[in-house]
Amino acid sequence: MPGGELSQRRTHVPAMSRRRFIVGLGVATSAGMLGLIDACGGDSGAGPTSVSRMGSVRGTVVDLSGNPQGVGRIYLLAKSGLNSGTYADVDAAGAFDFGPMPVGDYQLRYWGANLASIPEPFPNPVRITVAANTPTTVQFKVELGADDGFYVDINIGDYFFQAQPVGTPNGIVTAKIGTVICWYNVGTVLHSVVGGPWGDSGPIERDGNFNWTSDRVGTFQYRCGYHGTQMIATLQITG
Repeated sequence: MPGGELSQRRTHVPAMSRRRFIVGLGVATSAGMLGLIDACGGDSGAGPTSVSRMGSVRGTVVDLSGNPQGVGRIYLLAKSGLNSGTYADVDAAGAFDFGPMPVGDYQLRYWGANLASIPEPFPNPVRITVAANTPTTVQFKVELGADDGFYVDINIGDYFFQAQPVGTPNGIVTAKIGTVICWYNVGTVLHSVVGGPWGDSGPIERDGNFNWTSDRVGTFQYRCGYHGTQMIATLQITG
């Protein structure tokens, strides 16, 4: 696995490609982890988070037969769906561990590049709640080598569009013609995708999705029909 096994949370600089693994750069500090202080109800001025306000997050990756698979990377997302690049690599035994984590609501997203993927109907990302003094465990079931198509995942969060694994929120995403663009509502409220050749996706419920197979070259600005002043992004399709 690129970068080797990681025993700590790490972050990486944005690099948009679902067809190759991203090598992590640097160890994440508590100040860089998704604004985790917000998950604890804000800064009370009482100093560092107490032990009683900490839990932990860990889990496993297995194939559909239940056999451990030492492949992939797990990204930690905020409750809003924002992916800031904090991740834990899956080790050779198929396990991952984020270690101590402030209590609150988060999401975990499996990323397997072209080595493995999460098949339907299993959810990805998975919503979790970290409780005090309690381990939160998650198991991801994957198919090895199942992804042989060309597609780009774009998370619809509160309130942004963000290409995965770590794109710029409300930024520009570039893809080749023929690529399937997949928008997933990982936020907590209703969203939509309006603009471009696809027109209007209609309402996309929480955990719902909308797909468009790019069939023409161009630069298309789009927005959320419900939050158009906050959520505006650009899709660029090349030949």
